[in-house]
Parts: sequence; structure tokens; C-alpha cells
Amino acid sequence: MKKYLILMIALFLLACNKRDFLDDKPRSSLIVPKTLDDFTKLLDNFNVMNLSGNTLSEVSSDDYYLPDQSTWESIYVVEERNAYVWKADLYEGAQQIRDWEDPYKQILYANIILEGLERNTEKDKKTAEWLKGWALFARGFALFNLTQEFAMPYNNVYAADIIGVPMKLESDVTAIAVRSSLKDNLTQILSDLELAKSLLPDKKPGMDRNRPYKSAALALLARVLLSAGKYHEALNYATLSLELYDSLIDFNLLSQTSNTPIVQYNDEVLFSCYPSSVSSPIFGTYRSATTTLIDSSLYESYQPNDLRKSIFFTTSTVTGKPMYKGTYTGTTRPFTGLATDEQYLIKAECQIRIGDFIEGLATLDKLLLKRYRGEYKPLIATDRDMALSLLKNERRKELVFRGLRWQDIRRYNREGDNITLKRKLNGKEFILEPKSPRYAFPIPQNEIIINGLPQNER
Repeated sequence: MKKYLILMIALFLLACNKRDFLDDKPRSSLIVPKTLDDFTKLLDNFNVMNLSGNTLSEVSSDDYYLPDQSTWESIYVVEERNAYVWKADLYEGAQQIRDWEDPYKQILYANIILEGLERNTEKDKKTAEWLKGWALFARGFALFNLTQEFAMPYNNVYAADIIGVPMKLESDVTAIAVRSSLKDNLTQILSDLELAKSLLPDKKPGMDRNRPYKSAALALLARVLLSAGKYHEALNYATLSLELYDSLIDFNLLSQTSNTPIVQYNDEVLFSCYPSSVSSPIFGTYRSATTTLIDSSLYESYQPNDLRKSIFFTTSTVTGKPMYKGTYTGTTRPFTGLATDEQYLIKAECQIRIGDFIEGLATLDKLLLKRYRGEYKPLIATDRDMALSLLKNERRKELVFRGLRWQDIRRYNREGDNITLKRKLNGKEFILEPKSPRYAFPIPQNEIIINGLPQNER
């Protein structure tokens, strides 16, 4: 993390005081950002604070496939190429792993700001509280994203025995990192987010959706608790988030022929966030009409009057097969932030899981009503299991390429769904079994060497 601190200071000084940076010798008063304005600029750095990791998990998921061996071999980012087939040696010596580095960079920024706020003497208490809440939200989100990729799925019974990820709670870059238990990770994440929600303003998101407000903190708490299987608590926070902000886009009002039918800061976004990399096969450099093909069972699951089929996908003029055209980022780059549609889905799932499946389907209907053309027929189920199956199908169709499918597969398998993932390349089949240790990506080797961290089983 030392290199992040040095880079951050250099960029900060260059952006905020170019003349002093170029003309003066370094002064101790300039080394660390210390004013409320300084902290705001750091948190507003979208290319640091709004990158979520999530690339390796999205590449590893099952919403798409590559057509052939040559396409797979053309992916020059080794960890992304290997993640597609869940290879044991994921990095092959690569040192800079963005899914690991970017969240820890956010944690470092957050720690510097939180420590700086403790020393700050400016009288604007309201702004200071807002910035503290923002920094805590950022730290909690980053730590959660790390647990979803570099630790095994949360288990309420064994969480204290499951090894998690290091928790850096101070800006001292010389401190040795230690892997905490997954239970301790969750406790810290919830602590940060609980405090964040009490400090963040109760404000409707506008054109500043790179900034979290109370509705976003509540939404993130709902996501975290859902991933841990704590359904009563997740239901509570999803409900509270929707009470503050519940806007949904009517897909009937969107262009079905546009390549970017949904704009970046649309009405459903609570907090905007992107995956760290732009070179994976499902977006960026390698996404094209012939390289990224949508899973046929997923595509065929959309009914003819389901507008998501034409809003999320288009048909390749080259292959005649469906291809992804982008959702909540206004580009083909996946959206990994927080939005109201996810909150409706969390609320509905939790209602179903705790026994109120009729009410759960009614919540789900509120979302789907905005997704269908013509008369919408409410969902019908005769029991909890049927309702939960309907919910899972709709969740996958709604949240396609949102950085959540990997998380969902992990938790569904914990609940006994036994989802097996398969790939085929050049006649060879690759399989990821439901309880495979490869659901936790390896810790980068340089972290193992420097901090002596135990490596994940592969």
C-alpha cells in the first residue's frame, strides 16, 4: 500500500497546487491532505473511489461464453484469460491484480480521510460528518468486495473459522497485514456501514451519483446481509432504502434500438460504480459481435413481451446470436454499483425466504410492471419454493452483467442449489464444482511474500 500512498500524494499535490508542487521543495504541511476540501477531492476521484474490483468474478460467471480457443487466447490479461476457465494458477506470476489493488487503494484513501478528520479543526461540522460517512461507506464497500472474491462464501455457523481478508483500519503503510476471519470481516463491514448511514445526508441522488447518500448506505447494508444469509436484517434495510428512494425506470419509455438505451446516471442509480478492468472479454477491448456470446438459456428465458430482452441485448449481424449491449453505465461496461431495482429484488427474496411468499411476489411485481410491454400478468406461485425459483430467475434476468452473478452463485450453492459451471474450449471441458475452493481467488503472490499471508487453497 506504500506505493498507493506515494502516488496519491503526488497526484493530489499536482491537482491541487501545481505551482507549489513544481516550484517548491516538499514541505511536511503538503504531504498529507488535511482540509475538508482536500478530502472531498479525494473522495470525488471516480477512477479510484468508484472502481469496485469485480472483474475476475464477472469473467468467471456464466452469463456469457467465448466462441473458440483463438478468442480465448487473444485475451492478453493473463488473470482474466485464466479466470474464464477457473485455472488454479490464476496469475502466472502477474504482480498487479486490479481486483485486489483497487479496493485496498480505496481503503487507504478512506483511512487517511478518517484520520485527517480527527485532526481537522474547521467549523463546518455538517460537511465533516458527511465526509466521514462517505469514507466509512467507501471502506465498507471495498472490504465487502474483497471478501466476495478473495474469501470463501460466508457461513453463519463456521464464519469464525473461515479465513477472510486483511483489514487495514489505519493509514500506516508499514503495518504488517494479517488475514482476519470472515466473521470479523463482516463485523467490520457492518460497523462501517451502520455508522455511515447515520452520518450520510438523507438526500435524493441527482447528477452526483458517484457520491453515496443514506439510501445507498442502506442499500449496501441490504446487499451485504443478503450475501451472509441474514434475511430478516437484509429485508429491513432494503425496505428502509426504498422508503427513502424507490424510483424505477419504465422500460416502455426507452429506445429498444439504441445501443445505449439507459443513461449513466439514470433514475434507478443509488451509487455509481464500475469494474476495475476494461480489457475483459465481456466488455472493453475484447467485446465484439463475434467474441462475447450470451448464454442461450439466459437469453431464451426472457418472454417475448419482456422489454429487457431488447434493452439489454442485440443480435449480432455477424453471427446472428445475441450479444450484450450495455445497461446502467451508458456503455458496454458493466455496472457494479447500487440501484433501486436490486433493492426490490432483495426485499422480495427476503420476504419469500422468511415465509411471506405472496407478499414477496407482490414486491417483485412492482419491479416487473416497469419491464414488460402491454398488459403485465402478476406472478403466481403455490408455495415458497416455487416463489423462490421465480425470484431467482427474475434476479438473474434483471441483474445481468451487474457484478452480482458470482456472488449469487456462491450463496445459492451454500443454500444447496449445487450449481455447476462449465466451459468448453477446443473440445476440452472445464468444470467448477459447487463447493470448489476456486470460488476464492488466490491472494496476489507479492502480498504473500511481503506480509507472509496464508494463501487460499486452489
